[in-house]
This record gives sequence, structure tokens and C-alpha cells, in this order.
Amino acid sequence: MSESANFSNIYKFYDSINSLFTLGFDKSWREKASKQLIGSDILDLGSGTGAAYQFLKNFNVTALDPDENMLKLNLFSKKVVAKAENLPFEDASFDSVYCAFVWRNLTNANKVLSEVFRILKPGGKFVLLDMTRPKNNFLKRIHKIGTFKTTLLIGVLTTKLTEYRFLHKSLDKYPQPEINLLENPFHSYSITRMGLFGFVYLAVFDKL
Repeated sequence: MSESANFSNIYKFYDSINSLFTLGFDKSWREKASKQLIGSDILDLGSGTGAAYQFLKNFNVTALDPDENMLKLNLFSKKVVAKAENLPFEDASFDSVYCAFVWRNLTNANKVLSEVFRILKPGGKFVLLDMTRPKNNFLKRIHKIGTFKTTLLIGVLTTKLTEYRFLHKSLDKYPQPEINLLENPFHSYSITRMGLFGFVYLAVFDKL
């Protein structure tokens, strides 16, 4: 994860902010993403406080996150403190990898794609859900203004301005997912836009 993303200072509020950014639809989108999973052994990549617990609790889940404070609030029994860029698992360890509202905080997206591909079993799936900016330039400007004002207000109220400003800036860290995810080691993948203005995307990668 990025060194700029110091969530230890806001870990208790992080999931609430995602809910605010997604206008409360984050749970329904997490559920939609979870329905793409196959098999029983699942890695919840960037699990944080375990916001996806209710949708993944029937799987054999390993929750991974670099922030130990966030994992302390996580209800999954198997928890690993580690970075997505260097996954501490053997090749072909999981049937599916689930990653929700984390991708824009990573330091090296290509490295993570390679690592996820490595630890997936043949026939496995990587299910990626995250926020981005709308494709349309006018809507993109409106979205930027909205997220800036929201994070500024929350940052001032919580006295954690640096962390919340990062969340606003992180939406512009990578190119649009259709470009950012184009080069990957998987055999096939699809990207679906969701939400108001299409600012949320669901990417599903298949490993043969």
C-alpha cells in the first residue's frame, strides 16, 4: 500500500467514508462483487476492518491488510498483516481473490496483478471493485468538486485533514480502469461501470 495512505489515524471511520463516497451503495456493490467468486478458499485483499464480512462469511477467508489496527476490528478468524505488492502465500493458494475499494491505494498496480495471478489456482478469479472518476470530462469535474468538498469537511471536523485529502487525491492516482488494467497476466477480464456517472467499476479477471 502507499506510504501516503496512513489509515491508522482514521481506521475507525474508513468504511463510513467509503459509504459516504458511494452514496450508501457500497454494501450492495460489495454483495454484487462477492457473487462473482468461485470455490471456497478466498483471499480478501485489503480487507481492512472486514466490511465485506457479511458477504464472505460462508467462504474460507483469509483477510489481508497492511494496517494492523484495521485488522483488529476484523471479524474473520484468519488475518494476515502484509502488503498486496508482496503476498506471503505459495503459488496457487486460493480459488478467488476479492478486493473492494482498495485498488487506488496501492503503490504498484502491475506488481499486485502479478502477485494475485501467482497465488490463484488454475481456473481462479480475481474480483476487483473500486471507485474512479467518471469518463465524461464534465461529470468528472463535478465529481472532483464533490469529493473535494466532502473530504475537506470531514477532515476539518475530525482534525485528520491529511488522510482525508489523500482519499480525494487517490481517485486520480491511476488512469481510468479501462487503461490501468489493460496490461495484465490474466487470460480474460471484463469491466462493468456502476453508480451515478459510472464512478464505480467492477473488474473480473479469469485465470485458466
